[in-house]
Amino acid sequence: MSMRFFKRLACLLIMLCVSISAGAVLKEKNLNSTLSVLRAELETAFYEQRNSMARYKMYTEQQHRQMVALMQRSDQVALMLYSQKQDFTFDMTYACHEATEMYREFNKRSMPYNNIMKRMDAELTRYKYLIETLSMIPPSMKRMGQAKQGQQPPKYIMDKNGKQRKLPFMLDGQGLHDRKACLDYATALARNLQNMRNNVEKDEQHYQRMSAKLKKMNDYAILRYNDIQHTIFVNGDQSYLEIVKNMPMQYRSAKADVNEKYDEEKVKIANGGERKVYSQWRGPIVGGLSVFVLLYMLIAGMLSNVLVRWLVPKRYRTEAFMKKKVCLILFVAMLIFAVSVMVARTFMYHNFFLMASKLLIEYAWLLCAIFFSLLVRLPGEQIKSGFRIYAPIMLMSFIVITFRIIFIPNNLVMLIFPPILLVFTVWQWRVVKRHNANIPRSDIFYTWISLAIMVFSTASALYGYVLLAVQVLIWWMFQLSCIQTITCVYDMLAQYEKRYLAHKIHSEADAEKAKKGSMLSIITISHNKHINVTWFYDFVYMALVPMLSVFSLLLSIWWAADVFDLTATVWNIFMFNFLNVTGVVQLSIGKMVMVLSQFFLFRYINYLVKSLYHKYHKSKVVVNGKPNFTLANNIIAICCWGLYFIISIKLLKIPSTAISVISAGLATGVGFAMKDLLENFFYGISLMTGRVRVGDYIECDGIRGKVDSITYQSTQIITGDGCVIAFLNSSLFSKNFKNITRNHSYEWVKVPVGVAYGSNVEEVRQMLIKAVNNLEEKAPDGRDIIDTTRPVSVVFDEFGDNSVNLFVTYWVLVDEKFSKTGQVKEAIYNTLNEHNIEIPFPQRDVHIIAQ
Repeated sequence: MSMRFFKRLACLLIMLCVSISAGAVLKEKNLNSTLSVLRAELETAFYEQRNSMARYKMYTEQQHRQMVALMQRSDQVALMLYSQKQDFTFDMTYACHEATEMYREFNKRSMPYNNIMKRMDAELTRYKYLIETLSMIPPSMKRMGQAKQGQQPPKYIMDKNGKQRKLPFMLDGQGLHDRKACLDYATALARNLQNMRNNVEKDEQHYQRMSAKLKKMNDYAILRYNDIQHTIFVNGDQSYLEIVKNMPMQYRSAKADVNEKYDEEKVKIANGGERKVYSQWRGPIVGGLSVFVLLYMLIAGMLSNVLVRWLVPKRYRTEAFMKKKVCLILFVAMLIFAVSVMVARTFMYHNFFLMASKLLIEYAWLLCAIFFSLLVRLPGEQIKSGFRIYAPIMLMSFIVITFRIIFIPNNLVMLIFPPILLVFTVWQWRVVKRHNANIPRSDIFYTWISLAIMVFSTASALYGYVLLAVQVLIWWMFQLSCIQTITCVYDMLAQYEKRYLAHKIHSEADAEKAKKGSMLSIITISHNKHINVTWFYDFVYMALVPMLSVFSLLLSIWWAADVFDLTATVWNIFMFNFLNVTGVVQLSIGKMVMVLSQFFLFRYINYLVKSLYHKYHKSKVVVNGKPNFTLANNIIAICCWGLYFIISIKLLKIPSTAISVISAGLATGVGFAMKDLLENFFYGISLMTGRVRVGDYIECDGIRGKVDSITYQSTQIITGDGCVIAFLNSSLFSKNFKNITRNHSYEWVKVPVGVAYGSNVEEVRQMLIKAVNNLEEKAPDGRDIIDTTRPVSVVFDEFGDNSVNLFVTYWVLVDEKFSKTGQVKEAIYNTLNEHNIEIPFPQRDVHIIAQ
């Protein structure tokens, strides 16, 4: 039965109950008015129920037909399941899959029979009390005859002693008539509702019997799945060396299985003759479909060739296009084949064709993904080599899927598959050695993995694990298609970034450089500055594609298992908790993949929030010409990764009580050890709030350098000679360090100069000021290296022993101090020499006394 039908039937039953419940009144003027309104409500509900009952009857008839169809289908699946031999693994997996899938779909659309019957019981109870109340309204229906419409009811009744007594309360003629009508309608509604409940109860009994039958089939199928899984991964079969030793017997067994599998069945009839029994899964049907598929692939290839030749304009038929033409024809051919088979599948009801077409469509889409990736990523001179290195694995996968489609017997697989696989492995080795020098590095890596997979599969098949080899090969075909798709997406993103995105976020010159590939790193690094333009590109690049890459591992295994109808087994493996400590943690492959994939999502969220904050928040604190976002960055990171940590805990089923117990146990043991850590943590927050910022130049304990980072434990500075020194936050907070750039980015510098006695100090002053002013220039960020708002000055210091000592003072950017001071000293020296002003040096008179 279809899911939609069950939903519609359940909704109809609930609507029936709801519509019946609509016959309600509120407190009217008097009892007669209340009965009049109730009569109208019940009359409306009765006619609505009658119409709904007609629809319900139609639905129940349809339900009966579909229930019969479901019973026939379940019997058909049961006969198929219980008649399969253990030696026909492909047949057995298909039958088990049909049984488990039928049971899963049946449970997924379970009917709420219990809820519906409870609702109906509540309505029946309500009507029971309603009828009882109507009957007992004085004058009671039990104590008086039914009055006709318009006739006055008796005002007196006789009690047990024969005395006449006035009725305590009575209705007029219209009121009695309304009560009688209400009783009739309520009784009819209750009777119809009871009939509906009886029918629902019968349906519920049929449903329970069907559920028990399907559960029995599902349990048997799971047992057979476990046997197949044990055969594939644990026991295996006899090695190929043993098969070769017993080749005549193995050949006879394989031939007998082939005859049993594909020959037409015959049964004897009463007159001694034989009658052929036609099956959708035997003889001419299998062969005919195989021929049809090959012929249709050929037709699709010819049609693709015509389309590529006649529809592609001449201006696009360049030399590079002609080199890719063969691969393009193959891609279009597989696309035509996949789409046309999908369309044909919607009009077919042949079970064998439906099963086979599903697998062929999946295989065709896999080839389309690989061909499209080669067309996009590889230039014309590499396209042939790229196609040839993947040809062995693609053709080998087609052979494996063919084995699955025709349900080839195990004995035949063990006989012919290992030699075929060995030949394809040698072929793969030859194309790797010959063509790997002409393909990109990523494809070289993929081809070596393909070769390793084929070597492993060959060894497994020769050792007796033929079914394992088959499963590994088809898995790698799916995984390779995913890898090619992901690689192609990254390549397309890079091309989009170079050709289109660069023009939106950079100047024309930079965009042209990026288009040539010389500025790709600069373009990528500057994305956070243009987050309003690049947010979606960054989401795809940083989150979506990596998440799909992680999920592709499980999806490939799932799709490969679906080819051999082992999805139930694979799902159990994914969800199996290989680490299950009750009340502490639960680890499974599926949960680990979810946690890993969310890492990429939260990494992007962290990047996005920081970039938006940097772009739209105008920070008032500027260090070295750049806003300071140290504290904001840390808060955003803590919030994002804290949320990721909480969600991961929920996914891994780590209870809060377990975390509390662990935290309480650790708190006592490491409390004292945590003292310094907590102290540094809080001091780090205090430093981030304004005392020190990244980019500041500080001097502490005679060490001078630029603050490189402030963490919650230490502050790192880079000294002028390139060394990295870390100060604990607690020690830095408690010391009187000097923040050179706290108020601004300039530092006052004094350069001592000595000139000879007799020199004109004022002339020297003007010379030196002019020389220093000539050194003015701009820093890369546009600031003046020597601050022009504060004039250069020359100050008379003292009368020295050998010279008149002066100081040349100016304000210079802190990070430019050492280089600029050297230029200033050189300019002073050259200026004094040019004007013949002597720079005296210390002189001493030495007196030698001869004895």
